[in-house]
Amino acid sequence: MSRRSHDDGSWRRSTLITHHRDHLPQVKVLVDELYATLTANGRGEYEAMIEAEYAGPHEHVEHHLCGEGVLSLMAEPIRGSKRTRLTHLVYGGCTTHEVRQDLIARGLGSLGITWVYPPEADLSEG
Repeated sequence: MSRRSHDDGSWRRSTLITHHRDHLPQVKVLVDELYATLTANGRGEYEAMIEAEYAGPHEHVEHHLCGEGVLSLMAEPIRGSKRTRLTHLVYGGCTTHEVRQDLIARGLGSLGITWVYPPEADLSEG
């Protein structure tokens, strides 16, 4: 697990070798309420829950500091290669600006963002 400084920009770089041309990764951003709930018992438990929810059986997972929050990267191995394909970027506790900044730095700035709410959230209008 990497704990890098936000100030030097190293939190944007990953040791994962990723290819995403054919299958774009999914971008998930946990709303603040959900992130607070999931981190109530510590960052380690949060990371385990994120891995259980989003990572596939043989995927490699990395967690990095992102602003005041955490960026979780998941990548699956490419058959017959030592390379991996990025499947998910999951942001928790990050501002929209931090998320967009990170996506742009990765060359993924045009990807859509899916906001993840707690199961009991009322998403009806008005």
